[in-house]
Amino acid sequence: MIACMALVKINDNISYLPASRKPFSCDVVFIKTNKATWIFDAGMSQTAADEINKIEGPKNIVISHFHPDHIFNLAKVSCNNLYVTKYTKRYTFKGTVLENNTLFDEDPEIKIIHLPSSHAKGCLCLICGDYAFMGDGTYAKEKLGNHTYNAQLLKEMIDVMENIPCPYFCLSHDRNFVQNKSTVLQLYKDIYARRTPDNPVISVEDFFNSDGSVKEL
Repeated sequence: MIACMALVKINDNISYLPASRKPFSCDVVFIKTNKATWIFDAGMSQTAADEINKIEGPKNIVISHFHPDHIFNLAKVSCNNLYVTKYTKRYTFKGTVLENNTLFDEDPEIKIIHLPSSHAKGCLCLICGDYAFMGDGTYAKEKLGNHTYNAQLLKEMIDVMENIPCPYFCLSHDRNFVQNKSTVLQLYKDIYARRTPDNPVISVEDFFNSDGSVKEL
């Protein structure tokens, strides 16, 4: 992927800028409501920063988690409101901390929920209509090329995901950004089924291709 990609339209209200590899930048989501433009993650590429800056009117940014490919552009863009978790604020040094799941009365309605995650502490998911935007929150912890899940956190994540009423889950960096909820849930249930009583960690190295994408099960 390259940084000069154009926005991809999901519906009349929602579009996204696909993730790029050079520079390594997450998918950046843009949602137009009757009150503001909501932006899920700021990305790391100059293209993402330019797309955010050219938006007119009120802008609200929600950061999924604190990794650089999601927060780097905060130094380059402006917004009316920035929403983060307490873990993310340690890296952004600014933003309104959301302690609880929060519903914003807009059209379409915006809901931000906390997502238990092995990938990073303090992940947020943004829900709008049929779509749940999860950033990297569902992904494994990666350390020295080893992908692992904390079994307890994975179970908590699955429970939260099952209660999200959207038919579509959107996963950053995946070659298929928009996916069926049932397909995504089944993947993580299959991973959870590999747990053993004597080990709190589940290794999933064989679930991934060499480019980091998830293998077909």
